Amino acid sequence: MSGIRIAATVVYIIVCLVLVFLVFKGKGQGADLSGGITGRSNDTYFTTHGKKHTEDALLERSTAILAAIFIVLSLVMNMSWGY
Repeated sequence: MSGIRIAATVVYIIVCLVLVFLVFKGKGQGADLSGGITGRSNDTYFTTHGKKHTEDALLERSTAILAAIFIVLSLVMNMSWGY
């Protein structure tokens, strides 16, 4: 096994573990009481204004970035090394 292959595998495993943690930590859509009753979240202009600086938005962005890294690493490792 080459050093690059081992490093890529270690990075892949770390990305997988962090991605699972972020998915479990994130708040589901419609997780509040009104979302559970009506089937949709209670988002208005006032509740979504400034949302990009909240912890939920940070978790959402981090999850999306790690999911993209996971997909790219999966494809690269599958095509080049035949996992």
